Amino acid sequence: MNAPLRPILVALGSEARALRLIQAGFRLARERSVPWIAVHVDMGGGQITEDAEQAQVWLQEAQRLGAEIRIVRAPTLAQGLTEATRGTHAQALLLGRSRDRWPWARVGHSTADELQRRGLDTAIEVLDDPGDAAGGNQPPLGFGAMVGMLSVLGACSGLAWLVPREGNIALVLPVYLAAVTFIAHRWGQGLAVLASVLSTLLYSFLLETPRFSRGAAQWPNLLFFLAMLLAAQAVIGLLHRLRAQAREVQRREMHTASLYLLGRALARCRTPEEVGQTASEHIRRVFKVEACLLLPKVGTWKAVPPPSLDPGLPPPEDLLPRLSVEERLGDPLEPLAFGPTYCLSLTGTDRSEGVLQVLPRDPAGLPPGTWELLKAFAVQIALALERLRWLEEARKAQIESETERMRSSLLGAIGHDLRTPLAAIHGAAGSLLLPGQLSEPTRRDLLTMIQDESERLAHLLGNLLDLTRLESGAIQVQKEWQPLEEVVGSALGRMEKRQGGLPIHVDLPEALPLVPLDAALIEQLLVNLLTNAQRHAPGEAIDLRAWDESGCIHLEVADRGPGIPEGFEQRIFDKFFRLPGAGEGGVGLGLAICRAIAQSHGGTILAGNRPGGGSRFTVTLPLDGTPPEPPEAADSVFPGGAEPTLPGGAL
Repeated sequence: MNAPLRPILVALGSEARALRLIQAGFRLARERSVPWIAVHVDMGGGQITEDAEQAQVWLQEAQRLGAEIRIVRAPTLAQGLTEATRGTHAQALLLGRSRDRWPWARVGHSTADELQRRGLDTAIEVLDDPGDAAGGNQPPLGFGAMVGMLSVLGACSGLAWLVPREGNIALVLPVYLAAVTFIAHRWGQGLAVLASVLSTLLYSFLLETPRFSRGAAQWPNLLFFLAMLLAAQAVIGLLHRLRAQAREVQRREMHTASLYLLGRALARCRTPEEVGQTASEHIRRVFKVEACLLLPKVGTWKAVPPPSLDPGLPPPEDLLPRLSVEERLGDPLEPLAFGPTYCLSLTGTDRSEGVLQVLPRDPAGLPPGTWELLKAFAVQIALALERLRWLEEARKAQIESETERMRSSLLGAIGHDLRTPLAAIHGAAGSLLLPGQLSEPTRRDLLTMIQDESERLAHLLGNLLDLTRLESGAIQVQKEWQPLEEVVGSALGRMEKRQGGLPIHVDLPEALPLVPLDAALIEQLLVNLLTNAQRHAPGEAIDLRAWDESGCIHLEVADRGPGIPEGFEQRIFDKFFRLPGAGEGGVGLGLAICRAIAQSHGGTILAGNRPGGGSRFTVTLPLDGTPPEPPEAADSVFPGGAEPTLPGGAL
């Protein structure tokens, strides 16, 4: 039986170097083909809440890359890692070396030594941060630095020899303090320590000379001098540390501001082309490099914006797997180099959205510290592309859903409202074709039924065609300035001709202005609204009124029917929609046609319930443009003031 594979153990804290540990653990596990475990040691209530939350972030990132995560509670870090190592039988343990701390707090060294003293059967590896090597930003110790230090000390000794005689040895101390401070600032702490020792020896030599032999006792002054030099070095060290931290804070603020500006700009992008253009401009401005997005097509790439040189990259089906986290044996977050250019994968939550190609202007490439911000840029760009893809998929799904709903509604309407008149026509025609003589009344009844049902079919198909043409813009709205009274009178005439006298109360003020409208379409809108009111409130009075307000003409048709149930005020304007429990009637196209007509005029139509019961529909038409000039006076139209008269004296 094969022994179980011994995993790789990665110790994660809350520091930023945990990301490097995650990458190193992932790489090592892939190279050795073994599982890996990310462990965090919880040392009790002394841990800061923000640190605990950040540690959870690193654990989740490790889990995303395939690691098993564990949290061990122990009083010390060494004890917690010991328990985790023995419990998992790990073959290797990865630790991070502490940085920017005092020597006694360098956890990487002390924890590793403690674990080795406990005799663990595990290889312990301490990961150094390449961007934080020993010495930090201190310049290297070279021959020039040594010569400079000795020159400064020699000049200080010359100045010290020139101080007045007879007990003024205290004036020598500030000279050497200034020298050591300058050396620490210019050449680093290493040479400053050596300069302190040499300064002490020179000071001791000065105390032994006859010039200063009676100035003061040797040893107290010597010890005081050495203490002051060490204090000066400590102060300089603190100043260096503060300056480095200030630079780091400034760098992080710049990175945060750059990410904020990029995220805000990407949020306004509506197409992948806009994302590519925006990202290229921000990367060029921040990093001083040329960049473009490569979006995968069938067998090729689409560069956005078009690059100034040929990318020279493999096709998408070859390059994208090489950038995939699952396929790369190296650091999954590092870019791949192709000649002078670098490629970063734009990986979303479920797939790669493309590739970010970067061409540095400097042949040496980008500094190591720059890549972290560039990777953050790549993540933001990938999220923007993924958002656009999801929006497009959601839009297509909505269109498909709406199409399917419309298809179902249309089939239902056709199945009910077309089959019924067709069945009546078929039955009447079959009766007319039966052998034998039919009485004249029976024959006329059958022919009348065929005519009525044919008109019903023609009316239904006409509504379908009108609605389709209105929504597609095939019907051109011919607006003309004309009185609203004429359109209302024409609509009432059609209703009376079709159904006889109706109880309709009309309220049209005499001072209504001319309205720019298509008379035929507005007449059809009024007929549909009046027909709908009559269907839901048969025998009840219908109120039709109009008024002028805020540069618009408002038309209202109100009835005393059952009203509109709450929540259906907008849905009743959908095609083929009928209220629940509605009886026999139309197929749900009349109100949809009304909305299409109102929108084609630049207006709106709203539905609601009127006080006291019933529903009301309000149509708002804008008074756009300038109305024509009123006609001239009658005496100028008819010379001599004579007016024509119609028979019977009617004008």
